[in-house]
Formats: sequence, C-alpha cells, structure tokens
Amino acid sequence: MTIINLELMFDRVQISLNLLLRTMSSTTTDIPTLEELREVFDKRRPYFHIKNGRSEDGVFKFDVKESLVASEDTFEEDLLLISFPIAYMDNIEPVLNHFNLNTDKDNFLNQCREVIAVAENHQDEKGGGKMSFQSLFYNIPESIQSVNYDAVIVLSIHVYGKQEEAKDYRIVGYIHANEFDFAPYDDETKIERGYYYNMLRVTEHAENGVKIYRRKKIFSLMFSILHHLVYQNGVNFCFACMGKENESIKQALHRNTLMHGEYYERLPFTMYSKINRLYGSKKEYNKLVDITKNEPLLRKYYEQMHAKMKDYLFYNHLNFEDFQKLFLSMKAYSPTSGIYAHLDASGNIITASGAMNWGEFLTFQIVNPKGVFILAQKSGIMKHFFKPSMGIGKPEDYKKLLKGLCYKYHKEAGVGVTVISTSEGDEYYQINKSLLDDQYAYFIICNDEEKLQQFKKRSEINGHPMLFLDQPII
Repeated sequence: MTIINLELMFDRVQISLNLLLRTMSSTTTDIPTLEELREVFDKRRPYFHIKNGRSEDGVFKFDVKESLVASEDTFEEDLLLISFPIAYMDNIEPVLNHFNLNTDKDNFLNQCREVIAVAENHQDEKGGGKMSFQSLFYNIPESIQSVNYDAVIVLSIHVYGKQEEAKDYRIVGYIHANEFDFAPYDDETKIERGYYYNMLRVTEHAENGVKIYRRKKIFSLMFSILHHLVYQNGVNFCFACMGKENESIKQALHRNTLMHGEYYERLPFTMYSKINRLYGSKKEYNKLVDITKNEPLLRKYYEQMHAKMKDYLFYNHLNFEDFQKLFLSMKAYSPTSGIYAHLDASGNIITASGAMNWGEFLTFQIVNPKGVFILAQKSGIMKHFFKPSMGIGKPEDYKKLLKGLCYKYHKEAGVGVTVISTSEGDEYYQINKSLLDDQYAYFIICNDEEKLQQFKKRSEINGHPMLFLDQPII
C-alpha cells in the first residue's frame, strides 16, 4: 500500500477515476470531485514516526523520522501526529519531552484511557444498528500489551499550551496498527504482510457544549497517517472490524482510500451474544481441561486448528512458537484465559477452543441500546464478556465445550455474556447464533484487488469467503 507522492499526485488522481466509477454502485457515500481531491492534497500535515528505541547508559533513546501526510481534515489549529511501537509506552516521558510536551506519564495514560473509552458507534442517524458501546480498560498499557505486543500506536495530539516547555496537550485521535504476516498461497513459506487496525477512536471533548474535534474529518486524517505507515513498511493489505452502521468510519474509509488510489471493500459478519447463566452447563464444565501450559496437547491443538483455518483470509498464526507465546502472554496477564479442551479417556483432544476473558481487560458499557439489548443493559449482564476463538472438533462436541466454558466464566469470574464472531460457512454457525446479535463488517484496504479476490476465492467454504475472525486482539 502506498501513499501518494506529491509529484505523482495528478497522475494518481487520474487513475483513481476508475476506482470512483467502480465503487459508485456499492456505496452511498458522496463521491469527491477531482477539484476536491486536488484541494485536499494541497493540505499536508507533518507526521513523526518514532523508531529504533534503545537504552543508552540507562536512558531511553530513539530515532524520529519526519514526513508529510495529505489530509482533508478541517481542524483549524496545528495537530501533532506521531506513531510508535506500543512497547514505548513504558518509556513515554522522553518521547513527550522530545516534542516539548508535559512529560507526566499518568496524565498521558489517563488521556489514552479517556479516548479509548469513547463509545464505538454501531448506529446510524436513520436508526440502523442496535447499540453503541464503551470499553473501559484496566491497567493500561499492561492489559493491551499482553495481546497487542506488535502494535504501533498512532496518535493525533492537539497542543494547546502556550508555554515553551512541558506544554499542555490533548490526545484527539488514537489507533492501533497491529502488524502481522499471513500465508494465502499453497506454498505456506510465501507470505504477505498486513496491518490489523483496532481502537479507532476520536475524542468527544466538548467546550461550551460543542464537541470541538467532531465533524472535522479527524478520522480521515488518522487514515492518512495509516496510509503513510504502511507505505513506509511495505505492507500490502490492511483490515479492521467496525460496526456495520458506523457512518464516521465508513465515510472516512471511502473518501481516504479513493484519494490515495487504493481499493477497498467491506465484508459483513455477525457478533452473537449468549447469556452464560442460561446457556452454560455444569456437566460440560466439569470436563474442561486447561491445556495452555501443556505443550504436547497445545501443539496437537495448534496442528488441528492450523489445518482447519490456514486458508482463512488473514489467518496469521503461521507457526506454533509464536502462537504459544501469544497465549502464554495472555494467560500471564489474564489467568482465566487460555486454551481449554474436552479429552477422551486416553487423553486425546475431542474438542478445544481458545478462550479470552475480556472481563479481566475491560468493563463494557452499552450506550443507547435497542430491542433486547435494552433488557440486557438493565440486567447488568453485559458488563463483562468472554470470547471463544479458533474452535476445533465436531459441531456436536464443540457445542458441549462452549456450554462448559459459558458455565465456567459465569461461575468463576462473574462474566455474564459470551460473544462469538461468526459468518455463514462457519461449521459452528448454527451453534453460535442467538437472539442477541450485533452486525459488524470487516473493511479491507489493499493495493492489489486481483490478489484479494484470489485470496477470498481460496478461502471459500460452500461458496462463502472465510475471514479469520478470531483475532485475540481487543
């Protein structure tokens, strides 16, 4: 994926005309004119990527690469645009000092929490969508780092302080870009690189009752930074999940990818929720075995899971060692998370699944619910979630395992709801369905539409392209 160089801008804009025409039938978003595109590319903001972090004589040092990114945002004042690996959050003071900002680490982390907690909108202005929600994280950055250790954090910062040093600032936009490899070819040693985006948030800070950063195309600005980031790192495919009715992100995605001459599409899936107290089974709970730290069984699970899912689009667990590292890291932070199985009398795996207790990472709050979600909100059951992933085994056996896990998380951790990502083609689709559902979409951005269509075709089961929906990343 590439960002448009200024000297190539007009040539690329001409090329993007084909994209404009091609996508008119598949989107309701306003199509920008060539004049609008040219005006947008006249506006560029400085962007700083922080890299090569290291300790020199006990002091955290790093390099800074400065670039310019094209933006269509309409915010009237300067914005500081920076990105850095998530591990640098442990040493954020020197980074803040480099830009003459207030170096208080607690202030920085509190601002990150505040922006992350902005409600993720799954509703449109016409009443579509069943709810929006807030994610209130514990222990930032430790909770996020335990599963997102390869993430790059992208920030948009409004520096409003007038002092020369230790300037006051406000974090306006926040995104994670998680780099991964996937192998969409018959030759599994041939890989593609990609980014999985999550935590796409813009602050709702208000002054005199006005949300001063909203309707300023800040989301589009953040996408421009992401375009530049993937250009720097030679990444060809990007994807993220979003509420199907999230108009702000849909519009930013549409306009920004067109302006950068890239191809994109959205593929729907559903997140179903099961009430653990009703769905769980004590009998199946008593059969559960935690195999996370049992390397022989964990390896057997991985081999079966890999054989099942290796052709799924964006499946990224390409070797056992990295897979094991991820789940051991997750379990070190969240003791009730891990890989759970039902075994036969000889100790062989009948069925197994990954399990992530989101309740040990965050508190979940529904905003403006509709339908059955109103009752769910009033009952308080949706405060904490458990999410199964990468299930293996016959459907009738997996259903028993899922019932046991639902009982486990309700009984042991007070988790009220199990959330399951699924789509048609999933062998567990009928098992996963429930009355509580929320519609999502994966948006995919790439610089090679032909390859993407080939990869989708290769992933198909019974005519349905299979996306890897089981990212443990929050």
